[in-house]
Amino acid sequence: FGAGWVGLVTGVCFAELGHDVVVRDVVADKVERLRRGEVPFHEERVPELLERNAERLTFTLEVDEIADCEFLFVCVDTPPTYSGDADLSRVWRVVDELPELGGRPILVMKSTVPVGTGEKVRAGLDQRGLEHVGYASNPEFLAEGRAGRDLMQPDRVVIGAFEHEDGDAVAGLYSSIDAPIVRTDVNSAEMIKLA
Repeated sequence: FGAGWVGLVTGVCFAELGHDVVVRDVVADKVERLRRGEVPFHEERVPELLERNAERLTFTLEVDEIADCEFLFVCVDTPPTYSGDADLSRVWRVVDELPELGGRPILVMKSTVPVGTGEKVRAGLDQRGLEHVGYASNPEFLAEGRAGRDLMQPDRVVIGAFEHEDGDAVAGLYSSIDAPIVRTDVNSAEMIKLA
């Protein structure tokens, strides 16, 4: 969810690792440009990765197109409010818009969120009858201009999950990347990102 800077970099890098990726955004112009292979911002390696992995990448406005995905990465903005808190409205929009999901997909939070957000999202999923959807926090540590390199060659990958098997599944996505995996609980992963 989200074809902005973090979402697009995450999507093209996972496609480069061999995964089929569906990138969903709500901005029609952005989706159309990406379908044409146009990157809407400057980021080293992203145009090359987008072109090379076009057959594994789908860009869509339709939330139903993610219904069969095993992992649902939340890569939406959480800008500061006037009071300095994080605006989580886009995160909640993702939770509210999730379609009927089969199997055991895992919602993976890449967005920067305050400590305790994962517990609230878990409760929100349960209230919607999505108890079967797993949850993990997998914060990003990307620097603008070199984000593709940072994702493909990180100094560590942080994964916090409520269920150990969900953390294992997310860690499996990074199996071909040579970096230590730091496993924590969800609150700790959120704190690591903020710290």
